[in-house]
Amino acid sequence: MDIKLFYKENGNVVQLIEMEKIQEWPLEMPLIFVEYIKSNKIRSYRDTKVEAEISQYLDEILNQTAIPRIKQFFEGSNQEEILSILSIFEELSETNTRAIIPIQKLLENLTKQTNKTITLQARKILSNIKD
Repeated sequence: MDIKLFYKENGNVVQLIEMEKIQEWPLEMPLIFVEYIKSNKIRSYRDTKVEAEISQYLDEILNQTAIPRIKQFFEGSNQEEILSILSIFEELSETNTRAIIPIQKLLENLTKQTNKTITLQARKILSNIKD
């Protein structure tokens, strides 16, 4: 099954995609997904128990899938690939700053890189977060 179900007290069900499927997404998409649900949907469920369960699930997505995948990518990819994903993160940081906040430490680590282009791009993204 590709759907995670959350049962509301009134009998309704909230469906979100399972973490295993999220692992197949491009690197930036789990960040966007989590931020979207937290900012735009979670309050609309109107069930504090379900809201807490979904919030916990979203944290699991970040901590077990999104952040580890991005960290592994930054540590194992070539510099052109890193620059490519940083360019996507930079665009995201300009339109949806909160989506990038979970990877702030990873970006800070990139500012210590020997590649000045990577360092510069990471700093630019961090600057967008702090503005």
